[in-house]
Amino acid sequence: MNVNLRYRDVHGGEVEAKAVEAGGAEPPPRPPLEAVRLQLELPDRTRTVRCVRPVDRGPGGRAAGYRLLDAEILAGLRLARLCDGGPYPGSVTRLIGYDADTAEPFALLEPPRGVAVATYAGTLPTDQRRRFQVGLLRAVRLLNAAGIAHRAIGPDTVRWDGDEVQITDFSHAAPIGSPRTVAGTPPWQAPEQRPRIPDGWERGVVGPNDDVWAAGRLIFHVLTGEELDDRDKLADRPELAELLAGVFGAPDRRPSAQALLGRLGEADAPPRPLPPDPAFLRGREQFFAQRHRKHPHTAEPGPAPASEPPPERRAPAPSPPGAAARRSPAGAWVLWAGIAALVVVAGYLMLGR
Repeated sequence: MNVNLRYRDVHGGEVEAKAVEAGGAEPPPRPPLEAVRLQLELPDRTRTVRCVRPVDRGPGGRAAGYRLLDAEILAGLRLARLCDGGPYPGSVTRLIGYDADTAEPFALLEPPRGVAVATYAGTLPTDQRRRFQVGLLRAVRLLNAAGIAHRAIGPDTVRWDGDEVQITDFSHAAPIGSPRTVAGTPPWQAPEQRPRIPDGWERGVVGPNDDVWAAGRLIFHVLTGEELDDRDKLADRPELAELLAGVFGAPDRRPSAQALLGRLGEADAPPRPLPPDPAFLRGREQFFAQRHRKHPHTAEPGPAPASEPPPERRAPAPSPPGAAARRSPAGAWVLWAGIAALVVVAGYLMLGR
């Protein structure tokens, strides 16, 4: 099946390409998201992409799918801005383009590398163990610099190709400084992300060390093949006990990814962090209000994460192969025409234009 697909790239530019559904296994995300592999026929080349879109099944249905897709897009835009035209790090999946304001929104991502690290739990070759630890912590540090927390790091969202880590699935990501919500899956959830918070813990706001808990558990799991369900298991593994000291404490007392790299003797300079974007808070609020008015059965308004813009909205475009042809009404820019024109311009500047 061939369709002409229109979307925005990470710099806000409009792109049109012929899209053909391609063969090959595509790692499935958890519903209410699904993924298909597409071949994009661009004027200068052919590109294989992973198309992720909401579906009306799974926890929360399509409404939850919209929110998860928004998180994937926003994380991709932040990471693209952090690169600022430089080489894109292979340690995170790359956002290629998106269409966020239609009845059938989608995100286009580079296909992931390697295999889920769950495959290597307890069997990772000795010569790869240090590279895995360093790679995972550097990837977490990169997310810190981009001002986001992944919030769902685990054996199914982290991949390994024998040389480099890649963190995938940013559908639960949130900007640092936004209110914490339930995210992730047991046993990888930090206490502040669980449905029932243990005594003495507070939900609070997303912080730079929120991913350190899951990263520490994952390092233990991959190196030993066991789950760290009892802290006494660290007593028999002094090297891991030294590395992970303090990781499972309260968020504000956990060592940072940079500090853990220092314990491994890899305390290189972290990426330069992005500045906060308070000007986009109102724009994001307007985006979700508009979406709720247009699609009340599939989207729910909610508090906007702090210091983060909405995915850029655009005129309706053809659905990717397999998606319903139904699209939202034209006029998505009406709301922005008067009260948010400056936000759109600032959005372009934020994304490097």
